[in-house]
Amino acid sequence: MADKITVTSRNSYGSRIKNSFGKIVWWIVFVILSIVLIFKNEQNFLQMKVALNEGAEIVKEAISTEINPNLDQAEVHLYWETNSPAEVLKDPVFGVITDDLKMQRNVEMYQWVERSEEKCTDNIWWSETCETTYYYEKMWTPYKENSSNFYESAWHENPSMWKYEAEERNKNPILLGVYTLDDAFVSDLVDYKLLNLSEQDIIVPEEYKIIENVEIGENFVEENNNSYLYWENGWEISNSKFHVTSNYIYIWNNELEPQIWDLKITFSSVRTWVISVIWQQVWNSLTSYTASNWKTIALLEEWQKSADVMFINAQNANKTWTWIFRGLLLFLMFIWFSMMFEFITTLAKVLPFLSRIIGVWTSMIAFALTLIFGFLAIWISRLAVRPIVWLSCLIVVVLWIVLLVRARKNKKSNSVGKSDDKDVEIIEA
Repeated sequence: MADKITVTSRNSYGSRIKNSFGKIVWWIVFVILSIVLIFKNEQNFLQMKVALNEGAEIVKEAISTEINPNLDQAEVHLYWETNSPAEVLKDPVFGVITDDLKMQRNVEMYQWVERSEEKCTDNIWWSETCETTYYYEKMWTPYKENSSNFYESAWHENPSMWKYEAEERNKNPILLGVYTLDDAFVSDLVDYKLLNLSEQDIIVPEEYKIIENVEIGENFVEENNNSYLYWENGWEISNSKFHVTSNYIYIWNNELEPQIWDLKITFSSVRTWVISVIWQQVWNSLTSYTASNWKTIALLEEWQKSADVMFINAQNANKTWTWIFRGLLLFLMFIWFSMMFEFITTLAKVLPFLSRIIGVWTSMIAFALTLIFGFLAIWISRLAVRPIVWLSCLIVVVLWIVLLVRARKNKKSNSVGKSDDKDVEIIEA
């Protein structure tokens, strides 16, 4: 069960108004930031779309087993199995080895993690009482939780330094057929798979092999499954434990109940695999291709894929990520617009029913402003990337509106003229 601490605070009506007014500047800054990010997101989508279209038109087919000097500096498509002539990779601490292309040591620590929940209720005279509950839970995490930032850090302390850190080791060079892959290419090889440690000759650190200032006497050391245990009359007396399973190295005091500072270590690797790439050939190496609009093209997929399929997949991925970021940024803009109007609902707390009505209306206004500014940013970004196309569309729309207005005016004037003629005929009759 998680530890929890509840803190109660009371805010007067004046302080609530002051706080809501004071935050307006920050919410305005965040709204402007969201508009800028939407603009950048749309620009990136259009520029990448243009770059991919350009790349699809000029890509050349290359052979992985021999270098064609005529394709030097060209964007090329090829496929082959990755390989490396370098020696096997070895972890310097635990001795884990692999002949794969990359190896990663992953470290998790059993730590305190803080999360908080706040609940506020209105009081008479329009003040509010807020209860903030801080929950502290123990869990395995691969990153350092800074307990000095916790509300209650005295009894929930995490280590600032880890005994073992995460590391990544790469073979050099890594080849695709006869081509050498540059660092940017190697960083894209991220299909990590767990290594089976039961097949490894694990090196046990010295601190887990011996116990200082302990007379051995009739005690004995037992080595079992690469675990070094110190026994006295059948009872374990070591102050640490080192244990290896098929996938994990555990360093803990009690295997049945993990404690703060216990470590869990795994190793994973990127194996040799058949991949398809679209990159730039620079003599005997492959590097990312830069299109005419300065966007880089570096496509990599598993197995044998044609250039057409890879460009179609890249366009689809570009579209998907653009929609994801577009939706996220529009949602954040709505939240920040809503927070900008928080002071209005706070002022209206003197009449609770009025405050609820105003809250609904401010949400509707925030939604309308999100649509206006969000889609305006999208339109301006597209105009900046393709000014001729979008200006042409704008001119066509304006002309269509002008012609429609003129047609309605002519129709109206004609109807007025006909009614005048009828009046004249009636008078003559």
